[in-house]
Amino acid sequence: MIAYARPSPVVVVSVFVATLSGHFTLERAGLAIPVLNDVRVLLFSAVLMAFALEVNHAGIHPLHSAPARRALQPLLVLFTYQMLSAAWAPGNAVIHDVLGDFVAMTILVVVYTALAEWDRDRVFRLTMGCWYAAAWLYFLYAASGHGHTQAGRWSAFSGGPNVFVRVEVLGLIATAYFYFRSRGRSLWLISAPAFLVGSIASGSRGGLVSLGVISTIAMRSLVRFARQYGGFKPLAALPVLGGVVWFLFGDQIMFLINNRFIATTLQKHQSAGRDVLYEKGLGLFLEEPIVGVGVHGFYAITDLGPGEKYVHNLPLAVAAEGGAVGLILLAVAFWALRHEYAATPKPQRTLSGRAAGYCGIFILSASFFSGDYYDGRLMWIFLLLAAVPADPPRPPSPAHRPARPRAGRSMSARR
Repeated sequence: MIAYARPSPVVVVSVFVATLSGHFTLERAGLAIPVLNDVRVLLFSAVLMAFALEVNHAGIHPLHSAPARRALQPLLVLFTYQMLSAAWAPGNAVIHDVLGDFVAMTILVVVYTALAEWDRDRVFRLTMGCWYAAAWLYFLYAASGHGHTQAGRWSAFSGGPNVFVRVEVLGLIATAYFYFRSRGRSLWLISAPAFLVGSIASGSRGGLVSLGVISTIAMRSLVRFARQYGGFKPLAALPVLGGVVWFLFGDQIMFLINNRFIATTLQKHQSAGRDVLYEKGLGLFLEEPIVGVGVHGFYAITDLGPGEKYVHNLPLAVAAEGGAVGLILLAVAFWALRHEYAATPKPQRTLSGRAAGYCGIFILSASFFSGDYYDGRLMWIFLLLAAVPADPPRPPSPAHRPARPRAGRSMSARR
């Protein structure tokens, strides 16, 4: 009996680490050469080599199916257009950083699409296991008093509060995913209060709004599952677990709520400069409505300071720097992903596919409030994982199958 080839956990975890690591350079270590000082050059080279070896060993032909190609190609066209827009960007635009981001995103979406085409449910399960572990790591790091901003907002590993909330909410979705997958095993719910407290402690208003969006969308599925598997009883333990976490971190959370959400948002009506960014982005789109001002053109033209390098709104950023052409390509990419998911027969819309869709929608919603192009990599990855059908693992190709003994030899052996 021939064993089916399946994606190696080593490859999946390696791609996850490359995805989570973000973009940072070695300038503090004294290496200021563009591109070469980008840690991702070495990291992504290793990922590509590991992926190539894994595919060759298993005899898998990446991106062979029509659904995978149809979901991926419009996104690659969008990335290519955005990279080409560097040709008409302002002369003072820092192009190499943005181009590095798009090259890295291209590698990630291609590798994840190929892995999903190979065995989507296994890849997603391993990926969500990594997010679950990462959410605990981020939470424990911030809960120990490290990484806090001056305003008391939680963050971890220099990622910032808006990155922190995404990790924590994805950890929440991973908690729900494994809880549903185990048919209501209550042990998975232990992490839910901690991740929720971490999300609130980030002080990210956009992140919490996005959490509300996916909670509303998923509510019907949550209720249906609870009725089917008797999930209301273990859910009753959540207030107890939440009370323990609140006892440990309640004072910090209440200070942040009063300072960040009540005083800053409701009383002072402060939006962290988002109104100015959106106004500037819309103005650039109206000035160059066809092809935009080119990548990194927003920062080069507005010069609002080092902390405001991008619009913090994905569609508006594409409109300002890519014009109507960029917006059309963005819409086509979303339509292709939605079309492929809708074309999947309902029996094949597994729990992994639905959970991947919720993760993608969460990052999409969050991208309306914060983040640059590279911060949207998680959205594209999860939407691709949702769109690519969950086919069973395929056997190795004939070239990789063990040779069978010839009939003559077997006859002689019998004699």
